[in-house]
Amino acid sequence: MSFQLAAPPQTVQWYTPKSIFEMLGLVFFLDPCHPGRDVVDWVPAVWIFTEKEDGLAQPWTGLVWLNPPYGDQTPVWLAKMHEHRQGVALVFSRTDTPWFKDYVAKADAVLFLRKRVRFVDQHGKTGKSPNCGSLLVAWGEEGVQALRAAEAAGHGVLWEIAENACALRKVML
Repeated sequence: MSFQLAAPPQTVQWYTPKSIFEMLGLVFFLDPCHPGRDVVDWVPAVWIFTEKEDGLAQPWTGLVWLNPPYGDQTPVWLAKMHEHRQGVALVFSRTDTPWFKDYVAKADAVLFLRKRVRFVDQHGKTGKSPNCGSLLVAWGEEGVQALRAAEAAGHGVLWEIAENACALRKVML
């Protein structure tokens, strides 16, 4: 009897498709989770940090685009974005997670995207539909304005958190 070892599985990195950036219509100052311009050249960010530069350890400035590593690292990146309070993040719609309650629900606005984001590989090839929808989360007026425009264009349903909180406080007084 002989056995053949299967080839080790290849890890495929998935990236934000160009359509998300076209929808937002923003130029970001920083992408702290960028794979490198040699891998993905369509993210409209002036400045980038790759894994080598460790964007989490670097100071952030200006309008930030954040598509954080998914999994255990998501809350750490969202905590930094929440502290920075100027930018837009793309995350899965995991409303049952602690990071949703701690950071997303305390942002300025959330756009629940109408369609699931079909992420792309480094060649721009579209992957299969993920098993979960996605959210765009905004901190700061520039990001909120972009999400309002995306909602007006039919891309999703907007939850303006700060506005809702203010309205609720007025009702309770």
